[in-house]
Amino acid sequence: MSAKPQNSVFPANASGLTAEAALEAQRMQRAAAMVTVSNRLERADVPRLLEAAGKVIGQLAEPATVIRIAEKNPDAIWLFARRGRTRAEGFMSALLLNEAGRSALFEGSLNLLDPQDEYLVCQHERPAAIYVWASFTPGILAAGINRVMDRFDSPHYAEADVVSTSFTIRGHRAMVRRGFEHGVWHDGHFLEGFYMIPRRSKTLAERLPRYATHDPVLRPTGIRVVTGFDDMMRVAAVRSAVFIGEQACPFDEEFDGNDLAATHLLALVDNEPAGCMRVRYFGDFAKMERLAVRKEFRTSRTAFELVRASVALCKEKGFRRIYGHAREDYLPFWQHFGFKLKENGAPFAFSDHVFVEMIDDIEPSPTAISLKDGPYRLIRPEGAWHVPGPLELSAARHAHSHSPHM
Repeated sequence: MSAKPQNSVFPANASGLTAEAALEAQRMQRAAAMVTVSNRLERADVPRLLEAAGKVIGQLAEPATVIRIAEKNPDAIWLFARRGRTRAEGFMSALLLNEAGRSALFEGSLNLLDPQDEYLVCQHERPAAIYVWASFTPGILAAGINRVMDRFDSPHYAEADVVSTSFTIRGHRAMVRRGFEHGVWHDGHFLEGFYMIPRRSKTLAERLPRYATHDPVLRPTGIRVVTGFDDMMRVAAVRSAVFIGEQACPFDEEFDGNDLAATHLLALVDNEPAGCMRVRYFGDFAKMERLAVRKEFRTSRTAFELVRASVALCKEKGFRRIYGHAREDYLPFWQHFGFKLKENGAPFAFSDHVFVEMIDDIEPSPTAISLKDGPYRLIRPEGAWHVPGPLELSAARHAHSHSPHM
């Protein structure tokens, strides 16, 4: 409804809420009893509501546009009033987008002041995305938003992604608190200007790279690539507990001089270091090694996720072959991921165990790093090639430093 996307107070459903947001939701539910919500739009109410909202939000769509959107799908416009009041006092609007409309939103071709009909679904059609168009819910009226979410949590809408925006620190915190993820992947590009609650299966499968799923607030259980000494200490702690503590491996054999020539992946469960993997790189293959999971977490899927994340990392680097050593008794675990015994490879021993050589032939990722990517992607932090890095942000200083001086 606005010329540019607006901040929103649109909440996630209960399953996506953080603990803090869940408490807020309970308070809002109590307040909701004092608010009436309806999707029956009266034409005469539209100019008055838009005028009031425009003083807070800024430029909005014309009344005729809002009426057209509501006629296309009544679930797009919801009116709020304090109980006992007969006239609408606030509203929440959403663009219910089809697949083409979802793409147009992220590509910038969706006209937010006058959305194209071909991008919108009718009430009987299932949307691909629910975009929070504009929200004007002063005071207690905000409690009515949960009632709208009840509708958008119904089976008809439950698999549509919920998309919003924010341009302030306060808005960012509100989005995170309510379960939105910052940033959206679309067509191989990471768009920082959007927030999303991913709900459709296709989106869930395309989210973050397997090796970059951890966030201390949003996703406290996940995997990240080690880029600092604090995380290296966490890796060392996990490997010391598993290999030195449990298996009595000598220190010089476990920490073999290769750790500073490798990429390390760290798995965390509720922000607690749970497991790790080391990957080293050679001419035409990568070597996966030092998979370790603390015994407290061996009933979880941590080991499986670490292997998948490491394979994904190698694919993103463009490798077509992965090499590794497996203890003979652990070979079935690795075969689960497609590893095969190396041809003509014979069992060999070190550190009091017998190992076999294994190979996994893989296909590089469609977004694998290459010289065609340009300079900036190649200087991003390891494992963070999907988001702009600090050196890209520093490029803004270039114009200033080369400007003429008086």
